[in-house]
Amino acid sequence: MRWRTASCNISAFTRLAPLVLVLALVLPVGTASAAEALPDPLSLEQALELAKAHPRVAADADNLRFPRPLALFIGCHDLAFTGARDGDVRRNQAWASSLIDANAAQRLEVMQRFFDVLLADLSFARDNEAMAVAFVQLDRARARAELGQFSPLRVAELDAEYQMIRRQRAASEAAQRLTRSLLAQALGRPDTLPSKLTLPKLPGDDLKPPKLEDVISAARADNAHIRQLAEELKTKEARALLDMDIEQNALELITRLGLLGLIAEQTETEAYWRDLKLDESRTLYELEAQADLGFSMSQQTRARRDQEQVALCQALTLAELDALQGKPVR
Repeated sequence: MRWRTASCNISAFTRLAPLVLVLALVLPVGTASAAEALPDPLSLEQALELAKAHPRVAADADNLRFPRPLALFIGCHDLAFTGARDGDVRRNQAWASSLIDANAAQRLEVMQRFFDVLLADLSFARDNEAMAVAFVQLDRARARAELGQFSPLRVAELDAEYQMIRRQRAASEAAQRLTRSLLAQALGRPDTLPSKLTLPKLPGDDLKPPKLEDVISAARADNAHIRQLAEELKTKEARALLDMDIEQNALELITRLGLLGLIAEQTETEAYWRDLKLDESRTLYELEAQADLGFSMSQQTRARRDQEQVALCQALTLAELDALQGKPVR
């Protein structure tokens, strides 16, 4: 399988550099001691390593279950099955399967929370650029209105659009803090919010879903949690239900992975078009033929954000398939 580094092709991440610096300044340092401080920047591998010491893993041994908040941005089932019923909580939570043990569930939560932070940063970059574009349009309209070239109605319309985008930007900025808080909780370090994250490696373009029969066979043979469940079941009917659950879970994950491959092609095409459109707008801007460079930049950022969301969902779905088969989540 060919892999790529998320920062290689995602130009929006590059434009996040000033944002990361700001976050490092405004996010609370917390009360953890120096020995407990999180790595800065924090890599996905480092984050996953912290999962095994999480209180949830120990609490599971005592049959204590506490609900986990939903992720804000990354819902891979909803993304793949466009038009399906919204709000399918279990299918959108990587850690929700009853077929995996507590350690695998915690590692999947860490991964999903980590990806949610990345998407929160991209969403803020998208909304920040959109607000900048809207402000420029509004400012120009006001100036032209003073010269009698723009109607008050049009200025009011642009002002309303600007305020709506400004509201969305504020929500995205707040989501950056909230996703980091959820990640800190998943790491067992609630008092220390991570500010900078190292971009993980993500699946390449030649990703192929595994065969259904191979996944089902591996789940039954190599997943110690499933074997334990099978041993505890007293009736053949109960074991039959377990087998059906395994088969359904494997089918849904493999189907999702295939759909995400199609969506990846669509978002790649969209991003390529937006790149070309930005080049065209930049040329026209330099020739003073038009002035929509900011709009083209914001659309490119939006396309890159959508492209990255698909890649993160592919990685997360692969991790769920690994967990189902008893493989390490990494």
